Amino acid sequence: MTSRFTLHLKRLCVGPLAVAALGCTSLSAQAPGAAPAHLAKYREGVDWAAAGDEAAQLLSGYLQVDTSNPPGNELLGAQYLAGVLEKEGIESELVEHRPGRASLIARLRGDGTEAPLCLLSHIDVVPADASVWPKGKGPFSGTIDEDGMIWGRGALDMKGMGAIELMTLLLLKRQGVPLRRDIVLLAVADEEVDNFGAREIAEKHWDKVGCSHLVNEGGLGIRDLFIEGQTIFAISVAEKGLLWVRMVARGEAGHGSTPIPGRAPDRLIRALGKLAARQDDPYVTPALYQMLAEAGDHAGGIEGFVLKRPSLVNLLVMDRLLSNPPARAAIVNTVSVTGFSGADSVNVVAPEVSAQLDCRLLPGTSPATMLAQLHGIIDDPEIELQILQASPATENGWDDPFYRALVRHALEGRPHAAAGPVLSPGFTDSIFFRRRGVKAYGLVPFEVTKEEAASMHGRDERVSVQNVRDGVRVLFRAVVDVSAAGPST
Repeated sequence: MTSRFTLHLKRLCVGPLAVAALGCTSLSAQAPGAAPAHLAKYREGVDWAAAGDEAAQLLSGYLQVDTSNPPGNELLGAQYLAGVLEKEGIESELVEHRPGRASLIARLRGDGTEAPLCLLSHIDVVPADASVWPKGKGPFSGTIDEDGMIWGRGALDMKGMGAIELMTLLLLKRQGVPLRRDIVLLAVADEEVDNFGAREIAEKHWDKVGCSHLVNEGGLGIRDLFIEGQTIFAISVAEKGLLWVRMVARGEAGHGSTPIPGRAPDRLIRALGKLAARQDDPYVTPALYQMLAEAGDHAGGIEGFVLKRPSLVNLLVMDRLLSNPPARAAIVNTVSVTGFSGADSVNVVAPEVSAQLDCRLLPGTSPATMLAQLHGIIDDPEIELQILQASPATENGWDDPFYRALVRHALEGRPHAAAGPVLSPGFTDSIFFRRRGVKAYGLVPFEVTKEEAASMHGRDERVSVQNVRDGVRVLFRAVVDVSAAGPST
């Protein structure tokens, strides 16, 4: 089948010989290596269908616990997880950050040969309007329908991951896997709003975690992401920084019947127009170049030749990346207007109005640098930029056994798939742990369509039982590869 990518190259009148003549340096695909043979006993000693179905039932119950944030009520979700762990004889601790808002920490002890590995998720979910969901498949129904889909807010973001992490801990305990490191299950409050759960765990309760590596949300397996018929498992190794700003414009109040230039709303509109016209040079991170190389190596042909060569990506693919909003967000500093405030009466020109700006920053651009750029573009002394929150980008490398284990098992049995590292345009709780020196990898090991992925934070969020089964297998095997001591130890 001819892919859209091949057609794109043909429209550019670039044939294989012309491309080859450029002689550009290529990136090599990174083989994940074989799973440790001496640990096969633990990797294979599980009834995966039964384990996956049990995880699906756990997820169904978890989705029925309403932890919409605001207000959160994550204590209810933490208690649900703690109840499951207690039945298995696994102790856990609830850390209550605010009334009714708690995180959970549970631990399976290893021999301490290596630093702990953390399985991280967040308990809270974004609000959902039940009236726009299908009947009987509401956001807090946890319904498992006749097609094997599990419905509910958080199925993908991210109670689904929380359920397979929980199941991984249960299987390690049931299988009696000897561990050379502790495995810490950490489910935190308030990821969707202020991140106080992860932040306070990292700052005040680090002695209860102390991990060197973690897996968290950040990437999914997306079908047809770059090339038709190919699934890409994107593993987040970096996240853009952020600068959240309230842009305040001030001027004389007045009657709405007589437009007068220079009043606060006019200043705000003019400033927003300047920001909308800004142009930012694209920057493709090493992680994205490597991801494209992995996709290209898997695809082969002319697509593969181009995608494995950064200079050809810049020449032939950049326009396509820039025209796609999610891809563009991964290669430029972005400024999004997310809301307005200030007008109280329709016939009164307010003396002060404001807009909220959500700026996401590539590695190498600090919040201070971005703030200076905004001031320079706006160039209005009557506009004040108030910083609401700021954080630089965080990143870690991917030349690591745990990263390779995640790739290895995500691709196992999937000849149609490739996997590679990416920078996430958004941020997750991983940023607080990377600051502690933790190697954080973002992967929810589900294989979904673009439409299914778009249901996160939207309507009809769901995940298949088969994905839960496969996800348990991927995560458990990856954890065993880097944590099990082995039968002879």
